[in-house]
Amino acid sequence: MNTEAAAVPTDDERVKKRNKSSTTKWIACSSTKEMSRAITEYIKEGDVVAELGSQLRDVSISLCEAVGASGYAVLVDIERKSPNEKKGQDRTSAMRRIGDETDFYTDRATFIETKDFEFWRHALFFQNNVHYGKEGYNALVIDMSNVAGNDLELTCISMVKEFISLNAGSGEDDNPCRVVILKSKSLHNLARRLHHAQRIISGSQYIIEERGTSIIAAVGVDQYRQTIPLVVRKGDVCCEVGCHLGTSTVLINEAACSGGASAEQAATASGGCVGLDIGSSIIRFAQKKYPLLSFEVGNGFKTGEIARLTGKHLRRKDSSRILDVVYVDINGLSGPEGLLESVSLLSSITNALEPRCIVIKSLCVRRLASCIVPFSDVWREIKSLEIQ
Repeated sequence: MNTEAAAVPTDDERVKKRNKSSTTKWIACSSTKEMSRAITEYIKEGDVVAELGSQLRDVSISLCEAVGASGYAVLVDIERKSPNEKKGQDRTSAMRRIGDETDFYTDRATFIETKDFEFWRHALFFQNNVHYGKEGYNALVIDMSNVAGNDLELTCISMVKEFISLNAGSGEDDNPCRVVILKSKSLHNLARRLHHAQRIISGSQYIIEERGTSIIAAVGVDQYRQTIPLVVRKGDVCCEVGCHLGTSTVLINEAACSGGASAEQAATASGGCVGLDIGSSIIRFAQKKYPLLSFEVGNGFKTGEIARLTGKHLRRKDSSRILDVVYVDINGLSGPEGLLESVSLLSSITNALEPRCIVIKSLCVRRLASCIVPFSDVWREIKSLEIQ
């Protein structure tokens, strides 16, 4: 895999590309400082913005300054005890304080407290909020750790998707929500590793292996298979989850196997691919059609089973990881729905098997790859342009 960095676009190209996008852009931040920088970069004067998890004043201040007097911010948080400033001025000075509800940017912001965060929908959409109006919110700012008390990536994805669906507009393309700025280290990490297959195939984007397990999202069998020569190396131990009749498994195996096609060569070869599918009749057909390859009945959602069945036929020469590459083609995950299940599966495979790369055939994951951006990459681009 090519590990070179992609060419940095000019400032005009960056702004033009951002304004051209019709889908909601997700900007994933890893810290409060990144979040404030992202607000300055993406929120425009006059925007109507919703903030979920308004415990930290610095983010809310950045937001209110960005929207200006012609914009408006609806700040939502759960009811909290005011911080005891005697216990630590540095820590508590950044948190919301008594009186903020009456004197915190009252010309451009409303602060709403809810007893439970489940009521965020009512606070933003179903109570009489004249500043929301009929046009909807232009942006959402969400601090996942303040919302849930922890960094829960599936909860965050679910909230963002529900917010977008509740916002005005009959579809994503005409949704007024231009950008979602979220603080979540887990989603920031996912955004750094997630790639749109067509960008990898065309060479407009490259994989940086130092970031951990790379994830490539493809749509359609052709695009799914076009990734094989770009991802699989000779000697790799691979597995295809949802191998069906084994056609793709054969191609992956040919790319990974260091031996030839004969029985003698196959017996001494290193590397290869094992095909797994939950359908026993499908596996019997694949075994009959490709007798030199290894196929097993297995459930792709059971990572222990993936490791055990792959290890039954193929073993790595070193113990740095269990598998090198995992291909995933599971019915139900390949379409527009099933994003939460797909992300959960990708997380399980990444954490349990630690492969170098996962390729998944999934429209919903490729859509996520199209819209989610790690702000660390955006900031690096901004600083590079400033140096130029």
